[in-house]
Amino acid sequence: MSTIQTHIAHDRECDHCGYNLKGLQPGGKCPECGRPIRQRSAKTSGTIMDEAPMHFVKKLRFGFLLSSTGIVLTVLSVFTPRTVEVAIDIFASLLWILGIYFITLPRPNRESIRKDRVLDNDRFRLIVRLLNITWPAEALIGAAIFSLQNSTTGGGGIMLGLLAGFGALISVAAWVSMIPTSVYLAELAYWTSNNNLADRLRGCAWILAVVGTITALLTGLGIALGSTSLIFVAAFPSIIIFFTVIVYNFTFLQMTHVMHWVVNNQDHASGSFERKEERRKKEEQYKGRIVDDTPCDYCGFNLIGLEPGNPCPECGTLISHPTIPAIRDPAKVKPYHDNTPIDLDEHGENKGVFFNEQLDARGKPKAGGTPYAPQTEVPDDGDIPLSPDDEADDIPKKTIRHDTTKDDALKPRSFDDDA
Repeated sequence: MSTIQTHIAHDRECDHCGYNLKGLQPGGKCPECGRPIRQRSAKTSGTIMDEAPMHFVKKLRFGFLLSSTGIVLTVLSVFTPRTVEVAIDIFASLLWILGIYFITLPRPNRESIRKDRVLDNDRFRLIVRLLNITWPAEALIGAAIFSLQNSTTGGGGIMLGLLAGFGALISVAAWVSMIPTSVYLAELAYWTSNNNLADRLRGCAWILAVVGTITALLTGLGIALGSTSLIFVAAFPSIIIFFTVIVYNFTFLQMTHVMHWVVNNQDHASGSFERKEERRKKEEQYKGRIVDDTPCDYCGFNLIGLEPGNPCPECGTLISHPTIPAIRDPAKVKPYHDNTPIDLDEHGENKGVFFNEQLDARGKPKAGGTPYAPQTEVPDDGDIPLSPDDEADDIPKKTIRHDTTKDDALKPRSFDDDA
């Protein structure tokens, strides 16, 4: 019987090396790296598990890991001296923008997957990348303001005011950039079928955008005008930002874990071809025999390569099919019971009987088993008479009367009887 050979009709990258698999047969091997081609249905479910190649998911995982590290460093920098905080903020912002670059990479296999108006919008991805450049710029301006504030030379008042005003605008742009960034990240979360993470990303983005903008404006005006009261007021919304950033970072770590889970599952799915091929080779090698590592039910000997129905080479137990319980031959298997006599006490009486639930697999009494010993004895009424000639005259005999009326009624009648 002939089978229909299907081939990949659209551009599709290899999960491991990115080679174009168009025209190849699903379930085969990639001609570039030799790794198995993961099989999937012609109509995908619209999830990252089915549509994204493994090398692309690994890049997303790396991007989320970089961004999460940047957020963690930003949170920890609050508890460090101001000099160390400035340096950590610059490094953390660079990690953030590098992570965003990997997260916003274009999705491969666009022709063969379900189109998304956000993830597949190249202009929107470019806007997200450009807006997030404001974070390293904001960190550098903050470092410049800190150096001017601690400068021993005078004449930096005008420059400090200009930097503070420009820094406030850059900071506002940075916080506003969280909205399109989180919209893109939320679509990635929807692609992974994690709606809770997507909703949390959107909510945190709006809180950071609104509260962060207010904090940036108050801080910039306070530095430009030299007003400590405005800087003090800006500290209160900063507390909201601090806890929101922690929740945001926790969501990023969850997205990193999701990408790691997708990679592991895709790796397991792509290896199904190799497992099937290995199984087929074993079945050809051991025709009609056990093809998997199967321990003997009695002694644990590996029965691979042996035919069901033959005795085990180690203990002699009959081998059955792995899915059928073994049938033991009493003539070849050592019995469970050793036929030892019943234990009697010093008076010659039975010590008790052990029931099945108090016996182990060998028929031996368990350590905590309690024997059953009847407290009352069954009275002995003597021998049971075997025939009427035995000496049992004292037993009253019951006379059985035979009712002949019924028999007479059933007998056939003749004309002589009527006469």
